[in-house]
Amino acid sequence: MVGHIILHRDIMEWEWYQSPNVFRVYIHLLIKANFKNKKWQGKLIKRGQLITSIGHLASELMISAQSIRTSLFKLSDSNAIVLKPTNRFTLITIVNYDNYQTAKSYSNKQNNTQLTNNQHSNNKQSTTTKERNKNNKANKEKIELRRKKFKNQVFEHSQYDFKILNSFYNHWSELNIDKSRMRFENERFFEIDKRLSKWLIMEKNIKSVVVKSNEPKKVIGNR
Repeated sequence: MVGHIILHRDIMEWEWYQSPNVFRVYIHLLIKANFKNKKWQGKLIKRGQLITSIGHLASELMISAQSIRTSLFKLSDSNAIVLKPTNRFTLITIVNYDNYQTAKSYSNKQNNTQLTNNQHSNNKQSTTTKERNKNNKANKEKIELRRKKFKNQVFEHSQYDFKILNSFYNHWSELNIDKSRMRFENERFFEIDKRLSKWLIMEKNIKSVVVKSNEPKKVIGNR
């Protein structure tokens, strides 16, 4: 494989930059994605797409299949990629690939002037800004849907008191700084029923401590 990819410094501000597996998987997908449209076994694999599988990625990156699944889920959930699985393989599309990877002409005729280059740069920046605004709006709508879904899942456990469910939901649905993820989504493992059970025990312990601290102390006088 020859050629290169373009990696902008803005990626350091990306939410998954400090997540080793997710970041590594994403860069690997960028490198493996088609630079131009190609056919594979009669199927058209477009620029910015690739055909692979969880097992194949795990073998190439030498990390577990479960880590690959988790990384792909997070990338898909944050709208960085689109997954289209089949019985034999998975088609992965890099979202906004053309905004990050500049296409170069295979022709030797390059007669563009500096003015044209500047106009292209300005147009690209304007397009990128519009895309980012569009993505931010989509992410905001998406997080609201995820919060609603999470709330429904929590309150399905009607065997618990409403106050318990409400405090549990308020804690775990808290948003991060850029309002793109909830607190519980940063957990590697999260089963609502098990977490609720622990939450109930914690609430009881807190109440017990409060009650004991409010009990009047006995004063022993001198005889």
